[in-house]
Amino acid sequence: MYVESVVPRPRGTLRRVCGVVLGIFALICCLLGRPVSFVVKTVHLTLCGLALGVTLLTVCLVAEEWCFHLPQRYGGSVCRMLRVCVCHRAQVGVSALALLFMLRAEPLSGDDLLNVLISASCFLLLKTTAVLVPSPVEMSEVCEAGKMNVSHGLAWSFYLGYLKLVLPHLQKSVEKLKELNGAVLKGAGPTRLHILLPLNAAVSSRPEVDDPNVRFHAHLPPLEVDRAGVRGRVFKNSLYKVMDAQGKPHFCVLEYATPLLTLHQMSHESSAGFGEAQRRHQVLLFYRTLRDILESSLQCRNLYRLILLDDQRTHEPHYLSTEIVRHLQQQQKEEVCLAPTLDLALGAAGPMSSMPSLQISNTPRPLRCEPEENSEL
Repeated sequence: MYVESVVPRPRGTLRRVCGVVLGIFALICCLLGRPVSFVVKTVHLTLCGLALGVTLLTVCLVAEEWCFHLPQRYGGSVCRMLRVCVCHRAQVGVSALALLFMLRAEPLSGDDLLNVLISASCFLLLKTTAVLVPSPVEMSEVCEAGKMNVSHGLAWSFYLGYLKLVLPHLQKSVEKLKELNGAVLKGAGPTRLHILLPLNAAVSSRPEVDDPNVRFHAHLPPLEVDRAGVRGRVFKNSLYKVMDAQGKPHFCVLEYATPLLTLHQMSHESSAGFGEAQRRHQVLLFYRTLRDILESSLQCRNLYRLILLDDQRTHEPHYLSTEIVRHLQQQQKEEVCLAPTLDLALGAAGPMSSMPSLQISNTPRPLRCEPEENSEL
């Protein structure tokens, strides 16, 4: 599927495995055939130089934070400052190995101490002059692992500030609309919010601008919530009629993911330091993060559909309607496959056709046996 080919997966441990294997192989090649005393002494000097280099680097970091950032960043707490500056795993690990070799090896001579100091100085210079900085891949891995990307914050804000409030009440809003206009969504299955996520983050104010086959049909009754000091804050959703290739109408609740508009605007602000390449990557991370959040949310289960749009096909006049109809048809297939399982779970004695379909579509309940919402994604 297209989505599987573009959405980045979380990084694994192959880099670490390759590093360990290559490091051990290089050491064996360099030290093979050497006397044991020479191997022990060489490793000893190298570890001592690294331990001293890491310590000197920590001193430099502490000097900067102590002189200029202690009150503002750490509230005057020296302990908090030290916890941030000191890399415990690097210093403790390297120092412990160096101490182990120091206890077992012969005392260091003056030349050996000079070699240790030279190694530490080279490490410190390379580190402080940004030669040994993390690569973009390593920085990306740290940001993704620590949930520090822009997309992570936008996805959680979109979920906590909007979807978690709107999705549980979506079915009730559709029922109210049915009472006002019985022809709307006649015979339709469970209602879900279809969220459009274009990869280029180009969010239109009206979907019919992108595709004339997507037409606005009606407003759902608004949801009013007291939130953040605002009394009766209004959340509104829109119902659209989507025409397929045969001219058959399909109704669905539809909207673009509004946080993508923020990403698009940031990419055009020079002060944001956010280019188009970074924007596309952040859109993909936004999709993956939002999908993971919603899949683990009991309040939003079976109430949404994420539709990732290929930015390479935006020139096609009816690409948007085609994708929406494909998702609607896939959703109907999942419901048809689920019907016999639901019939057995409810203990129906007769065939499934004897049970009114309205009871199924209007009885939202968590169905653990239902396929995942984004199994086709």
